[in-house]
Amino acid sequence: MNWNALRRLRQRFLQFEQRDAGPGGKSAGIQTQPQAEPDRADYWRSHSELASYDFTFGERVGWKWDKVISELQTRGWTPPAGTALDWGCGTGIAGRRVAEAWPQQIQSLLLSDRSHPAQNFAVARARTTLPGLAVQTAAADTATDLLVLSHVLNELAPEALERLLGLAAKAQVVLWVEPGTHETSRKLIAVRERLLARFRVIAPCPHAAACGMLMPGNERHWCHHFARVPGYVHTDPGWGRFAQTLEIDLSSVPFSFLVLDRRPAVVKPDSREARVIGAPRYYKGYAKVLSCQGDGVNELVLQKRDAPELLKAMKKDPGSLYRWEREGEKIRGGEQIF
Repeated sequence: MNWNALRRLRQRFLQFEQRDAGPGGKSAGIQTQPQAEPDRADYWRSHSELASYDFTFGERVGWKWDKVISELQTRGWTPPAGTALDWGCGTGIAGRRVAEAWPQQIQSLLLSDRSHPAQNFAVARARTTLPGLAVQTAAADTATDLLVLSHVLNELAPEALERLLGLAAKAQVVLWVEPGTHETSRKLIAVRERLLARFRVIAPCPHAAACGMLMPGNERHWCHHFARVPGYVHTDPGWGRFAQTLEIDLSSVPFSFLVLDRRPAVVKPDSREARVIGAPRYYKGYAKVLSCQGDGVNELVLQKRDAPELLKAMKKDPGSLYRWEREGEKIRGGEQIF
């Protein structure tokens, strides 16, 4: 493990977060471009750096993709049959996770990155882990059926983002995962609004209207979720050293995401479906939930006396998607979908 490289990469990631937060550490508004000029230099210095990243930070990114893919599979959604392009692939963890999840649909995998060492590493890794799949490099402007994007927003200059959105507009499906920070989430919301006229929003939104986060009073909120961390990670000494050395909380893996689909809807949307933003907050005898549904983003209250079993189940497994039985801002009952 190249610990020095991981420390350097960690510091670089933190610098991007600080740049994006702007003065005072808060987002200045909804934007589709970084507030500071990204670092265009190729920051990969060796094969050992790429391998160390893929085994640690890359795996954490993979947990985010696992959560998104699990939800889509639970809901019966599948991507179109054809070619997937992992754009800005890095070590290729996103493309591999998608290809592994839908082997019947993903007929070939293209990998594109401004860094040739990263792109070559991603191709070699994918060919090793997915021996039956056609894998090759691709130019950044290659149109494709399925566009896979992972942790790219903070590294794009304005003109690069415009080109990417043009490429996204040509795809049938866009799968997009980003860090779960306030600023990055708000950028992804702005991307959603830009592309909304061309696609159906599959997730995270349970509706097709304008994002409720854009309504007055919701400026402090952001659309983020949490991936499940595999149980073995908490007892593995290697992951323990990773957490201690790089000062990373292994119990929390926040992310934001967007799934867009141009194909006609097969199932009629459920108007009662709601998305829990972040995580519920528990108090004595009740919980507060920031919930996104067709009527906007609202803070709802679930009291134990109204739905004890629902509150108990939520504490055991918070989940992400629910069908609420509501009375105004009070949850009287409901069921977990995912």
